[in-house]
Amino acid sequence: MKKVLFTVVAVLLFSLVAHAENTKIRFGILPVLDTLPLQVGVKDGLFAEQGLDVELIKFMSALERDTAMQTGLLDGYFGDLIATYMLINRSVPMYIALTSWRTTPGYPMFGIALSPASKGGDLRDMKGAKLGLSKSTVMEFLADKMEDSLEISPGHLERVEIKKIPIRLQMLMTDQIEAALLPEPLLSLAQFKGGGVVATAETLDIPLTVLCLNRKYFSDGAEAYTGFITAYKEAVRRIAKNPEKYRQLMAETCRIPAPLVSKFPVYPYPMPSLPTNSELDEVQAWMIGKGLLKDKLPYEMVLSPIIP
Repeated sequence: MKKVLFTVVAVLLFSLVAHAENTKIRFGILPVLDTLPLQVGVKDGLFAEQGLDVELIKFMSALERDTAMQTGLLDGYFGDLIATYMLINRSVPMYIALTSWRTTPGYPMFGIALSPASKGGDLRDMKGAKLGLSKSTVMEFLADKMEDSLEISPGHLERVEIKKIPIRLQMLMTDQIEAALLPEPLLSLAQFKGGGVVATAETLDIPLTVLCLNRKYFSDGAEAYTGFITAYKEAVRRIAKNPEKYRQLMAETCRIPAPLVSKFPVYPYPMPSLPTNSELDEVQAWMIGKGLLKDKLPYEMVLSPIIP
């Protein structure tokens, strides 16, 4: 009996010590498609295998997420490059750990949808049409890029500030605006409900969203960072190997509308890499032009000092 009791106590102590040694990472996310590998990493215990206690904290708006990161309530962060630069410029001590999504042909993470009344139209013939988006954000950056690709001159469309995406979608579907810049899966939902899709970001060949970690995880051998990368890589591999296994998880955590759950594609997420200097230069030049940055930030202030 004493031997059994000793064994039980030893196992409990080992479990407590192992748990105590796990590095805690409070990671702020939005309920969007780009974050599925993080969800898989937590659900399948991949981060825990690397000695990391990753807690995914969901925010319903980028503003709430950014405020939490800026006030030190988070250790990690999912977001677009525009928001990331804004935070680093405000002295938030974080590095870009990896690119979570870059534009991929066949998988339009963002696009311009047309209202039912404007469906089938061509933006080049819609001078003065109202385009709903959120200004001074990655949405406006993409709008500029897509208009350039369509050879549409600045000012051709009337840009209307509609920050809340559900309201933007509602105004589009009730023909209050002719066009709206939407993320997936709402882009597909607009099409499902009778709207059209006139342009997407899928062929732009740019990094869109990134994962960031507090700089403390890159010191003392950077074990936390390397463990995070190892777990994330395995999550990407598992999704690629058996995407249907994670369809329900995607539906639950990435807010896939019920009519689209069975057919919406499980995206092929990229292996961890960092944005290139030229890609960062393009984003910074755009931000400086919009008055969002005064000066260019050095790469070493933004990028992980370790290649993932």
